[in-house]
Amino acid sequence: MGITIAVHSSKGGSGKTSFAINLAFAYVSEGKNVCLIDADLKAPSLFNYMFPDSDRWLNDVLEGRCGIRDAIVEVEDTNTLPGSLCVGYCNPEIEAVREMSGKDRKWQAKALKNIMAAKKELFSFGTDVLIIDTGPGVDFTSVNAIAAADYVVMVTKPDKSHQKYMEQVIEGIYIPLTKPYGVIMNKCHSNSPMSISGLNESDVPVLASIPCLCDVAIRGDTEVLTISEPDHPFSKAVFTVVGAIDEGLSGE
Repeated sequence: MGITIAVHSSKGGSGKTSFAINLAFAYVSEGKNVCLIDADLKAPSLFNYMFPDSDRWLNDVLEGRCGIRDAIVEVEDTNTLPGSLCVGYCNPEIEAVREMSGKDRKWQAKALKNIMAAKKELFSFGTDVLIIDTGPGVDFTSVNAIAAADYVVMVTKPDKSHQKYMEQVIEGIYIPLTKPYGVIMNKCHSNSPMSISGLNESDVPVLASIPCLCDVAIRGDTEVLTISEPDHPFSKAVFTVVGAIDEGLSGE
């Protein structure tokens, strides 16, 4: 059985999706078969990256219109790597976003069942690692993705607003759902992670503190650093997180 990792953030702008992509490729470079899914139904962005197009969406899977293997595409650029990568997108059209935003709790409960079925299907066909790039915050779709995960990576920034909401998310979602999790302090102004005042700091696992690196921002969606520059400070941080996740899950 494979593992499922939800990459989450309390607010937008933390670098969550870029981290999720590099995390996926880090696992691929270690020989894993990876599926990366965009589950940010209200502000999808994975389709903007240098990945192949698809004519089916995660929306279709959640609605029960197709299976997950119909809605993912293989990234052929990974052929020179020991592992493989498939990706699945949310529908970015404004009408689709509006439709998803209006779903009620009954629909969300059904969607969670479809997520769990998709997870089972992917693992049965050889996926080792499923990475779900969630929407930020605490809407039902994000909570569903977290509920389906074996481990949650919280990507946050060192400012007071991110810290406040991060603490609320940990206490209000991760802990009640008994999810193992780790925090990535991204875009820091120093190598020291910010203080965590509202929680018992010793109980919050900070997996990595990544400095604010201008060259990472400039490259944007044109380069995956864990593949092109595995010795880059950002890449090293991602590989450190891979090791921490694997250790955390093996210790359960």
